[in-house]
Amino acid sequence: MSQEKEPKKRWQSKRFWYSIMPLLITLLAFVLINWVWPNTTSERPSTRSNPTAVSAQPDASSATVTRPAILPATILPSPIPTNTPLPEIDNTAAITLLGPPPQSSVALNGRLAVYWTYSESLLPGQQFVLTLQQNDAVVGTQSLAEPNLGDDFQLLVALDTLSLSPGTAVWQLHLEWDDEQQPLLTSEERSIILLPE
Repeated sequence: MSQEKEPKKRWQSKRFWYSIMPLLITLLAFVLINWVWPNTTSERPSTRSNPTAVSAQPDASSATVTRPAILPATILPSPIPTNTPLPEIDNTAAITLLGPPPQSSVALNGRLAVYWTYSESLLPGQQFVLTLQQNDAVVGTQSLAEPNLGDDFQLLVALDTLSLSPGTAVWQLHLEWDDEQQPLLTSEERSIILLPE
């Protein structure tokens, strides 16, 4: 019976050493690494003067820590905006009135339908403005920025919404930029006769 225990004991002893051996080898490796190679983190690198190098920063282990100085802000002048010149109107550009003909008559409670053509294409930002005047005072204006009758233009004005009186009124078309109120091109003036209701 003692002979049976002996191999069992030997097997348990071997088993113990097989399980503990990797731990001992790892511990031995850590000791050798720390003993053979010295600690290089405590050494400071040598600083040489280099015109493009950044100045050495204070060591974190030093007792006095100073913050870098705050530099004053440089205020740059803002750029001066320049106006981009708008395209010029072609010398051959023309507004051709189609209707109503001169001296047409319209009732004060009716609608004035104005038709015209423009020899060029409207540029982005251009518009036509219809002005209606009576007794040298502008009574109403309407604008249109794109063709709405094929390639031609049409505006309908409800005369009963304007302060008009029976008599003669004058209408005219202006081509202008939508952010400027200066005519680039004007049509002929046409008169209409406003009849009482």
